[in-house]
Amino acid sequence: MNFRRRKHEVPGLNTTSTADISFMLLIFFLVTTSMDVEKGIVRQLPPADNQEEQVETDVEKGTLLSFRITNADSLLLDGKPVSSAEAIRRVESFVGRLGKRHLISIDTSPKASYDAYFHLQNLLIKAYREVRDKASRRKYGRPYAELSPAKRDIIKTDWPQRVAEAYNGMGKGGFE
Repeated sequence: MNFRRRKHEVPGLNTTSTADISFMLLIFFLVTTSMDVEKGIVRQLPPADNQEEQVETDVEKGTLLSFRITNADSLLLDGKPVSSAEAIRRVESFVGRLGKRHLISIDTSPKASYDAYFHLQNLLIKAYREVRDKASRRKYGRPYAELSPAKRDIIKTDWPQRVAEAYNGMGKGGFE
């Protein structure tokens, strides 16, 4: 007795949605890997003109507020330790009192961390924002953020951001 084998066909795979799925995965990975948020502080730096000789300027002691960041990342204001809230309050008072005549000096130890430096920069930004906001409310009766660009420029001119940073002469990139 011979048994006859039946031929079984292997069912085919449905590949119509494979292209759609692979395209969706591609888009997903492109979107998730390109969501890098850049952090930084917007600053207009002076042009790098090495031939121009720098001239020292005498500054009155009453118009200078001096910050120092130590090796241990502690913040000193005029040689004394200060908290973040106190630093903001002192800068607001100082800039509000002197207007255009003020100067804020920053001296950072080469061994201080970038976090400490950027923390100080953020404190200064907050203080200047508060000073300009108060001036805007006094002068125009509106917050600084709601002013027209022309009026913002007037406030910026009356209360400019005057910050001088000390150069420690460490060479390129801060390395000895």
